[in-house]
Amino acid sequence: MEGYAKLASLMGGYPEVAILRRFGALNIQNLLYLQAELIHLETELRESSHANQHSGDVHRVTMSKDWFMLAHYHEGNERQWAVALRIREKLKEYGDALLLQKQLCGLETPNAKDLDFLQNWMKRPSMGCVYLLGQDSETWEKPDVEDLVALRPRQADGLFSSWVTDSVVHIYHRILGRHFRKPGCAEYSDNTVYYSQEGILRVASLVTMCVSSLLPIAAISALYSVRSMVIRLAMVAVFTVIFTLCLGILTKARSVDIFTATTAFAAVQAVFISANGTAGQ
Repeated sequence: MEGYAKLASLMGGYPEVAILRRFGALNIQNLLYLQAELIHLETELRESSHANQHSGDVHRVTMSKDWFMLAHYHEGNERQWAVALRIREKLKEYGDALLLQKQLCGLETPNAKDLDFLQNWMKRPSMGCVYLLGQDSETWEKPDVEDLVALRPRQADGLFSSWVTDSVVHIYHRILGRHFRKPGCAEYSDNTVYYSQEGILRVASLVTMCVSSLLPIAAISALYSVRSMVIRLAMVAVFTVIFTLCLGILTKARSVDIFTATTAFAAVQAVFISANGTAGQ
């Protein structure tokens, strides 16, 4: 298996590296051409309609109010109905292209690590070693990243999971993973080890849950062990900031949700302080 077939097998097996061109500029240029065509056709339709309206022919005058007459009376009227039919076809083409471009704009750019892997896979003799000969040979080697899309880009639940996906997994594989995970047996997966994105996110989620459980306990324990009210208030401020940072890093929570959760966390600490004036009481 070589060339396009081998590259297609890799992309089919691992949709994260199914990275292709969006052709954003060409799609917009095509829309501009279609729009220009429709504007000209619209003008032509208005002119032919105006000519029929002022022709003095009773049949042609009634065409603006009678579709059957417009479609079937052809003496001097071929132009208006022909233009209307051309507009119908062109509007469908324009609408389809417009909706398609909207969908394309919603596709995400590929993960930088996935693009880097694809580039290395195509170059290295020990991996894919796929060298295309046509003008598309530089699609991935010298890409316009903003014009690339991934069919199934890696998803992350926050900055922490992104960091785990992009960095921790590679460090883990170099230190431990390479001793336990073996390359796939498919022809396109020579010397290629795959880590499931679902598994990575599950590990990141477990870490997030552990932090969410331990942080309130740590805050209450620290406050209980301190007697000075001034130090307690300072610790409340510190733990509240840490809590906010954890929400921002470990989750994809909205600003309003972070604000609400932070207020509740600070309130819990305040209630504890008011109920325990000094440690041991």
